Amino acid sequence: MANIYSAIKLICKQQSPCMVSFSTGKDSVVMLDLMMKHYRGEMKVVYFYFVPNLSYKERLLKFYEQKYNITIIRKPCWTTLRYLTGKSITQKDVMDNCRRELDTPYIASGMRKSETFARRAQLGSCNGVDEKYKWFYPIIEWKKADIDSYIKHNHLIVGKEYDDGFKHDLSTPDHDALLYIKNQYPSDYEKIIKTFPAMEAGIKKIEFFKE
Repeated sequence: MANIYSAIKLICKQQSPCMVSFSTGKDSVVMLDLMMKHYRGEMKVVYFYFVPNLSYKERLLKFYEQKYNITIIRKPCWTTLRYLTGKSITQKDVMDNCRRELDTPYIASGMRKSETFARRAQLGSCNGVDEKYKWFYPIIEWKKADIDSYIKHNHLIVGKEYDDGFKHDLSTPDHDALLYIKNQYPSDYEKIIKTFPAMEAGIKKIEFFKE
């Protein structure tokens, strides 16, 4: 157990202003809880939305705003900006711009080495603090079981989609996730389709062939 906390201990030796990239997913809520409990530098928490004001996301954002007495900044994600502007905007572009805007040299992310082989290769020998690119990875050594246990014992909440079989939160939904949103949160579905009308064709196709 000591090994999974090694990164947050190392990060907490830093006192630089930090942007916490918060998605409301399982890894993200654990990362945020650790940072709120242990980090002593200035923090600004940012949620990068696919479509603004979706009820299933706002419920979680408001819960954590009240829990920690913070304001979570809402900003459009790179996928949305790329679609709306027609420009080649990357995740790095958005993150770096937000970093400059908020004057937070470091960014905290909930990425873990054990998620995939690609993620392990990406994080390499990083011990939780990437000084070259100024990133913090508080839960870099955590396993899925560690995440689930921490959420349960610390009474953190996550989206209902996890109970219904999804392995990730619905931040940027694919067609299956969008069909789920249509059935569970119809008003949110309408907001998404209004912004991304082309996505409805994929839903119609799924519904047609399942009939």
